[in-house]
Amino acid sequence: MLNTPLRFSPSSVARPGGCPRYRALKARPARSRANGRHRKARSRETYGLGPLGKVLDLVEFDGLDVEAALTRWRNGRGRDTHPALVRWTEHAVGRYLDSLVAPTDGTGKGLALQPVSRTWARRPDRPLGGLPEPHEEIVYGRRYAGDGVRELRFTRFREVKDRERDEAEIALAAAVLAAGGPVLSDPWSSGPLLIGRYERPERVRVIEVGCLDGSSRELFDDVPDTAFAAYEEHARERVLEVATGEALHPGPDCGRCPIVASCPAVPSVPGLLGVDDDTGPRRIWSVTTSRRYGQCAPIPYFHDLNLPRDTVKEESESTARGRLVHAEIEARHDRVPLRACAADDPVTGSAESDADKPTIKSGTDGLETRLRHQMLGDHSLVCPMRHVGFDADVEFVPEHQVVVHDPSADVVVIAKVDLLYRIGGIWRLRETKTNRRVYEGDLLKRYEQIALAVLLSAEGALPSGSGGCRVELERLTATGPILTEFDVNEPEPVRAAREVVRSSVAGWHSDETLATSPGKACRGCGFSRWCPDAATGAET
Repeated sequence: MLNTPLRFSPSSVARPGGCPRYRALKARPARSRANGRHRKARSRETYGLGPLGKVLDLVEFDGLDVEAALTRWRNGRGRDTHPALVRWTEHAVGRYLDSLVAPTDGTGKGLALQPVSRTWARRPDRPLGGLPEPHEEIVYGRRYAGDGVRELRFTRFREVKDRERDEAEIALAAAVLAAGGPVLSDPWSSGPLLIGRYERPERVRVIEVGCLDGSSRELFDDVPDTAFAAYEEHARERVLEVATGEALHPGPDCGRCPIVASCPAVPSVPGLLGVDDDTGPRRIWSVTTSRRYGQCAPIPYFHDLNLPRDTVKEESESTARGRLVHAEIEARHDRVPLRACAADDPVTGSAESDADKPTIKSGTDGLETRLRHQMLGDHSLVCPMRHVGFDADVEFVPEHQVVVHDPSADVVVIAKVDLLYRIGGIWRLRETKTNRRVYEGDLLKRYEQIALAVLLSAEGALPSGSGGCRVELERLTATGPILTEFDVNEPEPVRAAREVVRSSVAGWHSDETLATSPGKACRGCGFSRWCPDAATGAET
């Protein structure tokens, strides 16, 4: 593998996050793809801005007007595209083209920039920290050139105002524009790129465009030497950091990682979800996925596409209550030194500062505020620390993330636990729910997070091994707190939990159509703007 290159793009060196090992593997496309197995690919689009690029290519390189380009795409490569993604693409194309304002030469005269079909890449002469592999840097995005200027435009889903940018990302892009040649081979090739000759530009520009509103922002506009200096200051160390990453941080990256099945940080639990079909592409599932799917089948897909959504429309009194109470309890459980929650604890600010935001679709916020404060006081009656001495051996992990791979379904399960804690030698997992009324039915069916927690504990995917982590449900209600413990060593609760999870996952996993279900759910759906079926259901 020594002759195969490391390859970096601006997005690959953006601010650190995710799994360092995955980022390092992704920078080695030959190794990354060699570890992956071939699988059946679904025909549906997986990137919400992918169709935008295809339509813009027809406009900029085939000379079609917008309507003709959209028509050709819809009748060709976009034929199987979900109608909501089609509507979003139509909107994004228009907003992007609205943003195309030609730069000036400094005297007010406009520069004649033309679209460039070939992407740009460079192969720096300076070795990367002694690593044996050669390394390449490439930019993806909309490219323009003319009058001695090269310009790269990043497309973003939403508006660009107040968006924090990473200097390493900008600097790498600017350096490639300053010294990159046209890529004459497949830019996604796992082997070394074939890079053509280039004329050094006099000026390089990096712009970002918000496709929701057509807003744009200049990120870099200067001469090549300044671009190279910015690279040395902001990007070089980040490139080396990505290339040498070894730490394992399980999370969403596991859904794309080709070595997840052998990763020591991700437990493998065959059959966890009760689905025996690994022929499709790997996906990520959580209880939230099933909740969204139950509202309307395409909603999880819209989230995966990252389509812009109206979060205010999705908010209700109950969701706001749960979010604010959870944030306050999490803050208290994260205090140092750790101590029991008390009824008279001052509110840290998270519940108070958000209470007056215009997110709750009701005029009863005064009642809701009192109910939230009552629930926080009630929590002190069932707080895990209430009977624990100051010298006890205690470990608290609020908002703990559990990641498990089910190879039978080839699904990465991600569960965000409200609280994972240990008192003495006993581990417990606790989920907290805020309900105005007390629910008296089947708690495992009502609270799928608990069913999944029971199953994870029984399968040994939580601390202390099989059955070693106790599962608790804390319900904060208008009539007081209720604490329920589930015995994960009894076969009946485990059997019931397994059936709940299987029923929750099966339809989502096998659904190839993602048909909409117009109705009352449209009223609270943040994606209704893009869904052609929502207009009928929104009035139901």
